[in-house]
Amino acid sequence: MIKRLAVLNTISVVLVIAVNYVSQALRLNNTTIGELSDQYDNLFTPASYAFAIWGLIFLSLLAYSIFQLKRAFGDSTPTDVIVQTEYWFMLANLLNCAWVFAFVYEYTGLSVLIMLGILVCLIQVIIKTNMERWDAPISIIAFVWWPICLYSGWIAVATIANVSAYLTKIGWDGFGLSDETWTLIMISVATLVNGFMIITRNMREFAMVGLWALVAIYVRHKADQEFIAYTALGGAVVLFIATGIHGYVNRHTNPFLKIKERVNR
Repeated sequence: MIKRLAVLNTISVVLVIAVNYVSQALRLNNTTIGELSDQYDNLFTPASYAFAIWGLIFLSLLAYSIFQLKRAFGDSTPTDVIVQTEYWFMLANLLNCAWVFAFVYEYTGLSVLIMLGILVCLIQVIIKTNMERWDAPISIIAFVWWPICLYSGWIAVATIANVSAYLTKIGWDGFGLSDETWTLIMISVATLVNGFMIITRNMREFAMVGLWALVAIYVRHKADQEFIAYTALGGAVVLFIATGIHGYVNRHTNPFLKIKERVNR
């Protein structure tokens, strides 16, 4: 079971990276994800540099896969997290591949449903592994928790952005509320969701991804939508402070202390 899951998870990671690369290199449907995002431009979309985080996410998922293969085939160290994830991680990656095709071929409504599916799968991984709720060794923190936190944190932000893109495409009137008002609501929701993940699940890394996105929203709008820009910046500051306070309160489980202890042995 462990070996099969490790192999399937690794294949799914390679596949999702390949599909994302091909979608850019071959310009599926004669477009790219970035170009379509620009076409469905809305005020919640962050500055374009923010999407570079996918490079870090993909690298971390490769590390996660290598860790699983090493544990499954290379040594006898018990790794319950591989079994605990069941097929949810693999399914998240397969849905990620499906999302690329749905989005670039402009099935935007379907892409929203697929994105929600990815988020549900990653939440299942978080819950089933009891992520960040126990004092794990540094190997689990670095090669399991951090990759999933980065992945799920960005998917949470991307879900809101995907919904916004769909509503822009269909010309939704916002129940009479302005685009600016809805953007402020979405920024508030993003801040609350990330704060909730810090408080209830100790997932500071998840929140730091949200902080990254909020800062990018600030950067994009600081010259033309100051109220939205500074609201996003305020949300980022709140998350930064919350992360710092949580890190200080739980400093006895700081992973860098674990690294220091291993070096000093």
